[in-house]
Amino acid sequence: MAKTTTLILLINSLTKGEKRYFKLYSSLQAGAKDYLTLFGLIETHIDPKSIRAAYSKTKPRSSFEVSQKYLYRVITDCLLHLRADQNVVNKLVTALLKTNILFEKSLYEEGFRQLTKIIEAAGKYELHWIQLWACRSELVHLSNLNFYSLSETELEQKHLRITELLRNAGSGHQLTSLYESLRHRLLYKGNVRTLQQKEELNDLLMSEVNIVSNSKEEQVESQKTHLLFQAYYFITISNYQAALQTFYELNELLEQHNYLWADSPVDYLNTLEGILDSLHTIRRYKEMQYFLEKIRSIEMPALYLEVMAQRVLFRFELVGLLDTGRFDKAEKLIDTYDDPLIKKLHLLDTSKQADVYLYIALIYIGKNDMSRAHYYLNKVLLQNKLFYSLPIYRTFRLVHLLVHYELGNHNYLSSETRSIKRALDINNSDTYSMEKLIFKFIENPELLKSSRSKTAFLSKLREDFFHIKEDKYSIQLLKVFDFITWIEAKLGSKNFAAMLREKTTAETTS
Repeated sequence: MAKTTTLILLINSLTKGEKRYFKLYSSLQAGAKDYLTLFGLIETHIDPKSIRAAYSKTKPRSSFEVSQKYLYRVITDCLLHLRADQNVVNKLVTALLKTNILFEKSLYEEGFRQLTKIIEAAGKYELHWIQLWACRSELVHLSNLNFYSLSETELEQKHLRITELLRNAGSGHQLTSLYESLRHRLLYKGNVRTLQQKEELNDLLMSEVNIVSNSKEEQVESQKTHLLFQAYYFITISNYQAALQTFYELNELLEQHNYLWADSPVDYLNTLEGILDSLHTIRRYKEMQYFLEKIRSIEMPALYLEVMAQRVLFRFELVGLLDTGRFDKAEKLIDTYDDPLIKKLHLLDTSKQADVYLYIALIYIGKNDMSRAHYYLNKVLLQNKLFYSLPIYRTFRLVHLLVHYELGNHNYLSSETRSIKRALDINNSDTYSMEKLIFKFIENPELLKSSRSKTAFLSKLREDFFHIKEDKYSIQLLKVFDFITWIEAKLGSKNFAAMLREKTTAETTS
């Protein structure tokens, strides 16, 4: 079933143009085309078992496994052919493969001419590994031809060029590996919370600074990786103002050299998302519109990239509405993004899917529709074990507590609270201020029985509220959902949305 599931996901990810090309390609082939029947069934069914049953009924003498394997091969061959000239990397790799054919056919001069063009183009786009491949290919063919018309000095120069490329590629790899380690740490450990975590992070920082300072060549790719590292370092230590400034520098660099990413705009999209996230954290909503328009203007060469862009647009169009209590308007965005995003959510990785489900759930919490909020939270909490290792999973569990609190499921709250405390080792930690506040509130349901008890408890929590708002480690949770205002609304018997609007007005006028 795993292979069938893969095939279903592959076919569902095809654009109209890709499907059209697949059918055109298939029409040129002779012989039986049982795989086309399977293609049609997958277009109309989503369950692997029903697809197999329908195929066996339609083609009783045909092997489902054989048709499945052949269909997968034909689709991937079509996609490969379509992408041969779609971006610089594909063009250069295809050209390199063609040079081998030229040398096999003894067309040496043309082969070397093509290799020279590839080396120059790869250098322009800073594609060091392709440049290395082309340079080594050139030397292999020269060696096979006994280095005809090549002096020893020229040979040494070619060797030196490869040595320099290896050094640049190695330096680039070191920078990238440090950046990826930092990103992984942020994703799976969250922001720095302890002195030990900060020391571990500073070790990464010192290594990165050392590589940059010892680098002899200023290349755009290295500058880009350096700025990405710096920006995410500042995010990890919750210095969003510095992160924002670094993202601005990165955006300027990428826009000055847009030829490097035009064919594959993932890095540029990530940069714009970083800017939007930093602007959201420091609540500069008006400035966000400029960068949302930049995302809308990017021409995405693939469907999954379009969906990635739609997720960023959905989230950052939504956050301003959620933060200001405009939940009715926020709900309308779900319909707006149903076709471009929600129906295609399976194309994204688990963390990005979880991100969308969380924000949809928050809309319904704001509207006090707890059953629908519960439904979207369970999309992550119950349906996919891949979500469990994500830091956002902890946020889901905290928000889930609020839903069950509203539903009055106090027995569940008691067991789930104990489970979360064990997972976070919260009793042995000086951090997790926000989590402790939430637990303190939901573990005392009797507080809501009288106005006097609510007022007294709210008064006790005022000092906690102040410290949490000043705690940079709580910013991440407050940015997702204003737990403090929600608790204040409950204890003050006020409307949550109205309190958010009042808070926004007070911040704007102050």
